[in-house]
Amino acid sequence: MKFSAVFIILFATFSTQKIYSQECSVDDPALKGVYTGDCKKGKANGKGKSVGSNVYEGDFKAGLPDGSGTYTWSNGNSFKGKFEKGLKQGKGILTLKKPDEPDSIVEGYWKNDAYIGKYEQPYTVYFKSKLITEFEAAYKKDAFSQITFFVTNTSGGTQTPFNGYSPRLKVDEVQLTYGRYGRLMINDDHTKKTESILSEVNYPIRMKVIIGSEELEMEFREAGSYVVTIHINQ
Repeated sequence: MKFSAVFIILFATFSTQKIYSQECSVDDPALKGVYTGDCKKGKANGKGKSVGSNVYEGDFKAGLPDGSGTYTWSNGNSFKGKFEKGLKQGKGILTLKKPDEPDSIVEGYWKNDAYIGKYEQPYTVYFKSKLITEFEAAYKKDAFSQITFFVTNTSGGTQTPFNGYSPRLKVDEVQLTYGRYGRLMINDDHTKKTESILSEVNYPIRMKVIIGSEELEMEFREAGSYVVTIHINQ
């Protein structure tokens, strides 16, 4: 009688686990195996852990890592951070295992599973005066380490009634909060705009850019080249 009771309990436990495993699936092929955790509509959803050729423990949604968690590959490499629909998305730490060497650590931000840098955005605008009506900044990761400012103003470069031209605004001064650069070069060859280039920039750098009576305060974090386009309504 005692043996029969134990057998029934073991059978019921095995059956429950089998049904639970079948009803709660994980959609990442490398994680398929044994899943324990929360389920919704037959898929891993909520807190859980899945062990296949790779291992993930953390938040799931609709069968995929989604939220905060740790993903560990079969080679020992791991990522701890944010996921969205199974992809690294947001802030995290990637640990790369190296034989007979210390681990290599990559910390920063990911977008659609690709590393985008130590910071979520390569630059931040802290202040721009009210007559700066249009602003755009573009970043390129390269070895040039320079920041280019293109400045246009409403009346700059237009012909006056006396056959002259209205003055075009340019970068007059750069006041640094921190960081440094080599030199400021002005290019007046353009008809409707001025071009000011900060070369040999040491990042991160935060500065206040003075353009006539207007001001722009920015921080540039990632090494590379920036092109900042500014239009001033005067």
